[in-house]
Amino acid sequence: MALYVSVCLLAALTGLPDHADRHLLDVLGIVWGTTIGLALAHWFAFRLSARLVESGELRREDTQLALAQLIGAAAIAAACTVPILLLPTSAELDAVRFLLAAFISVVAYAVVRSSAGDHSSRLRALAYAGVVLCIALTVATAKNMLSGH
Repeated sequence: MALYVSVCLLAALTGLPDHADRHLLDVLGIVWGTTIGLALAHWFAFRLSARLVESGELRREDTQLALAQLIGAAAIAAACTVPILLLPTSAELDAVRFLLAAFISVVAYAVVRSSAGDHSSRLRALAYAGVVLCIALTVATAKNMLSGH
């Protein structure tokens, strides 16, 4: 969920102008509005599909998983909030975009380093992280273009 929110926030923030015509609350509204909207939509769909799979029952593990996903989404929005509040308007968007890209890259790097218990090489993990970041940026750009921004 945190990865999904990161890609969607990259898309949403790509459409914003880099100049000072924006207000702090506008950027915070985009970050938190996008995050809360995605989290609520995901929570709804997850709970409904979990009940479908379990013949109407919602298992404790399903609830715990949904809660963990909501916490992941909130953690990304909270992390994005820090540079928005602390940095000047001219630097905040770049800092948030960098933070989101770094998060996606670090997760991809960790996936390769821990996969199959072989602790793959750092070079392979860096290459994989670079490819994943390029794909994430392509998805974010396509999402932004398709939404009409």
